[in-house]
Amino acid sequence: MAGLKIITQSNILPVTVTELKQTLRIDPDNFDQDAELSMMLKSSIKTLEEYTGRSFITKTYDLALDTIPYYQGDRLIEGFSTGAFMDNTANEIVFPKSPLVSVASFKYYNDSDVESTFASSNYYVDNHSEPPRLVLRRSQTFPDVASLRVANAFIIRFDAGYGAAAKDVPETIKQAINLYTSHLYENRELFIQQKQLPVPMTLGTLLQPYRVIRFGSKLG
Repeated sequence: MAGLKIITQSNILPVTVTELKQTLRIDPDNFDQDAELSMMLKSSIKTLEEYTGRSFITKTYDLALDTIPYYQGDRLIEGFSTGAFMDNTANEIVFPKSPLVSVASFKYYNDSDVESTFASSNYYVDNHSEPPRLVLRRSQTFPDVASLRVANAFIIRFDAGYGAAAKDVPETIKQAINLYTSHLYENRELFIQQKQLPVPMTLGTLLQPYRVIRFGSKLG
């Protein structure tokens, strides 16, 4: 299994409450709903980050893996197959968030929870691909899981996002945040009841160029 944990969260939002008020045509000097609007904004950002597979404002994450996965290399098979091609041990790890900024560390732990570092010289960080990848260099191998702890044997710390400021986030994404938060505001009774509101189809079309699609899993 794989788990993703935010280590460093930013207090910066891609869209401010003031900007949202302009979209909703609320008097900017009326602060009665600010707390509710801020909550809706944060909920929208979380939903759309999950929908797109992206981190909008740069954050630090820990990706925890139980093992390095086997995979089929995304090959499509014609005819009949009796099972997966398990002879292909993964030489890469796919990150669950884009855009990738950097990898801070790659740690692994033995069954006594003793930490070791997998040297950065052993791998190449591919932040041009989407989703981004950590790829083994030639003749390198990942640590043998047989000697590692049974859960969270590998922890990779990385930064992902467009930047530290709201101006770094693409305008289309900020527009989508505004529109989805407006959707929550118009259906605030359901929002208050903590009912999940699906991303509208028109909004999905707007975000389609930014959505990172993954086939299968290489996350362990």
